[in-house]
Amino acid sequence: MEHMEDNISSKFNPPAGGQNSKLKRFWKLVKVWLMIASRVAQTQLLTSWGGYLFLAGKIIRFLLYFVVLFSVLSKAVFLAGYQREQVILFFLVFNLVDVTTQAFFRGVYRFRPLVVRGNFDLDLLRPLPSFFRPVFGWTDIWDLITLIPLLGYFAWFVSKNYLLSDYSTLGSFVLVFLSSLVLAFSFHLLICAICVLTTEIDHLTWVYRDLIGMARFPTDIYPQSIRAILTFVVPVVVLITFPAKALLGLLSWRGILASLFVSSLSLWGSFWLWKYALKRYSSASS
Repeated sequence: MEHMEDNISSKFNPPAGGQNSKLKRFWKLVKVWLMIASRVAQTQLLTSWGGYLFLAGKIIRFLLYFVVLFSVLSKAVFLAGYQREQVILFFLVFNLVDVTTQAFFRGVYRFRPLVVRGNFDLDLLRPLPSFFRPVFGWTDIWDLITLIPLLGYFAWFVSKNYLLSDYSTLGSFVLVFLSSLVLAFSFHLLICAICVLTTEIDHLTWVYRDLIGMARFPTDIYPQSIRAILTFVVPVVVLITFPAKALLGLLSWRGILASLFVSSLSLWGSFWLWKYALKRYSSASS
């Protein structure tokens, strides 16, 4: 299996070309992703009426969360030292990160049947990175659709309530937000690696979603022990809280560096475990 992966890598990543070769390889992956996403979109939009109900359910759930949020904060001016509008911003950033990751990394939820039935062998024979199909193999068009109005409302809310102090904080937010997406990718790749080793994935994905759900509100509301777990064990704070604090200008340069370090370390660790899992993968033909 390791020899097979080396052959695939040599075909997909030619040794010559340097930076131009890497750029061409990146755009090739983008084209493959667009092709997969377009076919998935056709399936969801043209053949699945249940998807429209799913979209309506997501919108209703989002609005109900807002109703609960405004009800809780209607008589409270501050929560854990944050103003009401700032608390709502944490909620919006949570949804922004969650919807983005759900849209682009949805392939994780469909990965287990490929491993159990042995169809993952066919993916390893394709001239693509071995992690591409497990993570990017399914794009949820409904989440992409909801992402557009969410971005619009997010920008309007920040502008209306003057939550953006200057453009430097906007740059910090974009940097930390991209770092959080890298961290989310690392989580999903880690789950796929564990699935290859154990064929279990459903429980891990729901544990992941429950943990990040704790960051709908500022994590400062939790006891110190819980915050330590959400920071150092499962870095939900880096994933959700840091981007919101960066936009509010409450994240120091040390926090930004910590976000980049945690994301880089998680990315390295997830790739290491993924390669380790592939070496021990028992294919359908073995």
